[in-house]
Amino acid sequence: MTGTFEHSIDGKGRLFIPARLKEELGDCFHLSMGADQCLTIYPQSSWDALCRRAEELEEEEDIEAMEVFFAQTYRCTVDSQNRIVIPPLLREYAKLEKDVVIVGANGAARIWDAARWNEKLVASATPERMKSLSRKLRL
Repeated sequence: MTGTFEHSIDGKGRLFIPARLKEELGDCFHLSMGADQCLTIYPQSSWDALCRRAEELEEEEDIEAMEVFFAQTYRCTVDSQNRIVIPPLLREYAKLEKDVVIVGANGAARIWDAARWNEKLVASATPERMKSLSRKLRL
């Protein structure tokens, strides 16, 4: 998944999912806590792959972390206006209040508080980092 989409969460915790992103996510997808205090949206294929990898975990600490992760994951479908409801616990985890950015992240998408995303963008989108990444990906 690629792209950046700026939207707002309404007073009921609903977030609009852009048509292009919905097309990539499919009719049913999963919303959970992500790294870096954001949320991650997994299309079914990515979710299935994650579940297979989780079954291979052997360390007790990892198994406990996955238990919490699965407990705080929500299966989503969009309503008639292409919105999902972000549960309060997840909004609190990611510090989402109103303005958010949905960004493509290869096999998933991430939902960030807009101000935090802009800070990350300024810190990370440097010519040096892009050059290093280009070398690693052999672009």
